[in-house]
Amino acid sequence: MSAGERALNAVKTIFTLKEQVDGLGRDIAAMNTRVSRLAEAHGELRDRVSRLEGIIEGAAMAARQRRIEE
Repeated sequence: MSAGERALNAVKTIFTLKEQVDGLGRDIAAMNTRVSRLAEAHGELRDRVSRLEGIIEGAAMAARQRRIEE
């Protein structure tokens, strides 16, 4: 293999690695977006569960109050 062929292979390798690194950058950006959406969805679900817990606790308190009155 001549020096020119080795240099050409090195340049090809560098471009291939650059393409792979660029692809990883895009993948990381996409994952970041997905994680952000997941965090938002988690917060929304947490709020919904909290509201449901409040409703359940309120119903339980009302049921206890009715039993005390009876």
